[in-house]
Parts: sequence; structure tokens; C-alpha cells
Amino acid sequence: MSGISLTDVGYQWFVDIIEQLTEWFIEGITNGYRDLTEALFGTSVPETTNGLPLGSPQNAPWTRLHEALVAGEVTLIAFLILVVCVQGRHTLRIFNLSDPIRARQVRRSAWTGGILIATWYWVAVITLYLVDGFTIALVPSVGTVVGPLVDFFDVTLSNPPLGLLLTFIGAIAMWALQALLFLRELFLYVFVYVMPIALAVGYGGLPVISGVAMRVAVKFIPLAVMPLPVALLFRGYELLFGGAATAVTPDSAFFGYLIAVSLPVLSVWIIWKLFAYTTPRLVRTVSRATGLTVTAGAVVGAAAVAGPWAGATAARWGPKAAIGQTVAHRIGRSDSASEPSDESSTGPTSTDATSAPTVRSHEGGWASYRRTENEPRP
Repeated sequence: MSGISLTDVGYQWFVDIIEQLTEWFIEGITNGYRDLTEALFGTSVPETTNGLPLGSPQNAPWTRLHEALVAGEVTLIAFLILVVCVQGRHTLRIFNLSDPIRARQVRRSAWTGGILIATWYWVAVITLYLVDGFTIALVPSVGTVVGPLVDFFDVTLSNPPLGLLLTFIGAIAMWALQALLFLRELFLYVFVYVMPIALAVGYGGLPVISGVAMRVAVKFIPLAVMPLPVALLFRGYELLFGGAATAVTPDSAFFGYLIAVSLPVLSVWIIWKLFAYTTPRLVRTVSRATGLTVTAGAVVGAAAVAGPWAGATAARWGPKAAIGQTVAHRIGRSDSASEPSDESSTGPTSTDATSAPTVRSHEGGWASYRRTENEPRP
């Protein structure tokens, strides 16, 4: 037992923990790749007996959507809101509280809104049919992409912390990709259901509310076409790494890990950009929370390294300013420590006498607020 070092035991435990975490994240990435199928990139469309989108759907929830949108309660409520908004504009015109040019524009836009409300179900269904067809045509066989990328994890990286970092990023991105594609399907149902009401308010001509409703309504487009750029990305990876002869062969295990991790990361980045246009408030909230977390960490770290002034700088000006002040503090300390000190030439008497202020009170003598430790010594 005397030949065993506690440092070696602790280091081995640290390496084993990192290897175990890396294996868990690799398992998450590989299982996520195997769970990715063409159906995950597909779009839910109504299934009819004749195979056309114009028939009555047989699958849920399109059955209830068809009942609510085709001469249903949602369509009737949307028409009622549109009529109320237009009549409100006419009432304002009677009392000379409205612009006649704007009133004519609202009347023309009301006809457009009424046509869109009446035909919204078929417009939405045809759009989703087209997106689903193009996605099926663009997305490659997922197995040809997944196989080579999963094989890159067979070679272990010589740097365990680097492998843990790469696999952690890849696993988080893979789980986020599956979650975002699932949320996209839920958002589609919600948008299809409430879109007639949004169109009624948007074409009603209300001063502020109509603009907000129209901005919400147009976000259905990026939400519907979301799988198309991801399918193009998978098509590019299938061109580079799929098949018997790959166009790009990594020279080291690090590049293999990087390629295998980059696909879900880029997919999440593309979807997140589309979500940023679809739901900007959610994205701003997440970005703000992330920025506050980074700033709080920078405040604590800067205060611990360079003192409370650096922490205050981080809280007010952000992490970058705190990093600059911390580096300047470190450089200043190293420079002051490297300068030689000659106590014989710079004694305390000369230093204190030089630093003493020359301000005196009106009664004579030194001012009462003067610090006592700077008094000249006899």
C-alpha cells in the first residue's frame, strides 16, 4: 500500500468519470441518429379516401380541424370579427373620426380577408402537401448518412476532455433537434386552427391590433417550410459521406468526431433561426436568460480574480469588459512584482513627505479631514 499514491488514484477516477460520461453522450448521439427517419422530417397531412386534399380527412386531428374550419365555429367567429371590425371603421367615418382613403382600403382588404377565411383550410392543406412532397424528394435515405457518421465514434480520442466536450455538444444538439421537430408539428396544428381569427383581425383595419395579427399570421410560412433546409443539409452530408466511396475522409479521430457532431448542431442552428422568425419573443427570452447567466458567472469570476471593481465592471459593461480589466489587473500585479525595490533610496520618510497634501485649514495647521497615516515623521 505504500507504493500507491492518492494523486494517481484521484487522477484515474477523474479519467474513468470522463470516459463514462463520454460513452453516455456517444450513446445518446448514436441512438438519436438511429431514431432519425424520413417520417421525422415529414409533415402531417390529412388522409382522405380518394388521396386528394379536397376530401374529408380520416385521421386525427385533421378530422376536428376540418369540422371547425370548413363552415365550422372557428370560421363563423372569424367572419363575425371581420364584420365587427369593418362596421367599427364605418361608424368612425360617420362621426368624421376616420380617413376616407383608409376606409376604402379597409373595405377592399375586408373582401380579401373574407376570401382567405373561407378558403383557409384548403390553402393550408395544399401548402402542407407541397412541403411534404418536396421534403420527401429532398431528404436522402437517412441510413446512408447515419452509418458513416456513427462509425466515426469507433475511434477514441486521445484527449478525454476534448472528447467529452464534443460528445456533450452533439448529444444536446441531437435531443434539441428531435424536440424542435416535434414542437413544429404541434405549432402547425395551432396555427392552422386559429389562423382564420388572425386573418379576420389582420384584415379588419384596426390601428394597432391588425398589424400585430398580420405579423403573427405570416409566421406560418417559415413554420411550414422548416424541414426543407434541414433536408437539404442531410442531402449535402449524404453527398460527402454517404455511399461506398466518401468524398471527404477525416485524417484523425478529432475530425471524425467533429463531422459526426456537426450535423445535428447545424440542423438545430437552421431550425432555431427559423423559430427566431416564427416566435421571436421566445428566442429573445432564451437569449436574454443565457446572457444573464454568462454575465453572472463573469461577475463572480472577475470579482474572485481581480477584486470587486472587476465584478462591478462585468455587471455594468458585460463579460468582455471584465476580461479586459482582469487581464490588466494581472499584468499590473506581475509588473509591480518584477520591479526591484531599494529601501535605502526610497525610505518611508521621503515617500510620506512627498505624498502629504499641502492643503491647510484657515486656522492654521493641517486640515481636519487629512489622513493621519500620511503625517510627516520627525
